Amino acid sequence: MNAQNFIVNIFDFLSSALFLLIFIRVLLSWMPSVKNGFTQVIFDITEPILKPFRRLNPKNSPLDFSPICVFVLLFILRKIIEMAI
Repeated sequence: MNAQNFIVNIFDFLSSALFLLIFIRVLLSWMPSVKNGFTQVIFDITEPILKPFRRLNPKNSPLDFSPICVFVLLFILRKIIEMAI
């Protein structure tokens, strides 16, 4: 395995893990009464990534589009990395 493949595999693993964590957070947001150590870890990991994208949300919108923005960005980054190899 060369260095490029290693880097691509690491990025693929990290982006997949991040996608899964954000997806879990979205599901947890539908159950606001569930608060425990697991949910706190999920929120602590995903909040620094989602917070900058919240500025893109329309004012007074009841929906949070930041997870969708991160999903799209991850998809674009994956495609760019795939094309570069």
